[in-house]
Amino acid sequence: MLHTANGRIFVILLLLTGLAVLCPLYAQQPVNPELGVYPDDDEFGETPEQYIGDIVVTGGIVQQVSPLIIEIETTQGPRELMIVDTALRPEVGDKVRVFGILTAAGTVRSLNGFVVPRTGRWYAWGISFLAGLWVLTRLIRHWTVDWTRIRFQRRDTPISLRDVCRVPTSLGGNQDA
Repeated sequence: MLHTANGRIFVILLLLTGLAVLCPLYAQQPVNPELGVYPDDDEFGETPEQYIGDIVVTGGIVQQVSPLIIEIETTQGPRELMIVDTALRPEVGDKVRVFGILTAAGTVRSLNGFVVPRTGRWYAWGISFLAGLWVLTRLIRHWTVDWTRIRFQRRDTPISLRDVCRVPTSLGGNQDA
């Protein structure tokens, strides 16, 4: 373990630099179906002719249900895409993810897919927000920051939620104006 503040700062900066350098290098995988990396909206949205007959992965918000038309986001802006041969029964506004074969420039024959209803997205965001609040509360109650050594330190006894939410009523003790 590092025992000095300067050492900790150096290691944090080193890790952040490594993250900043490696993410752009390895975050983008080239299309390689043998490794399970299939073309997505950006690849076949810009040059669909080279992917016709190939397996693609796409997803977007449902614009129309009969025929199933979704709006996808590409680097050139939003585009509409028709999904055919699907058993999916979404409603307008639902989010759809589809794994299928690109049969024409604006058409995908579905092999597999799923629907995320609008309420499902709000539910996931709400649960994530509550989980984040729970983690933040546990962090504040059980840990403190030792600014002299730049580290987190476990509290001897966790503070109560009442103490966390307490606002001081005076700043000068008995010297109120």
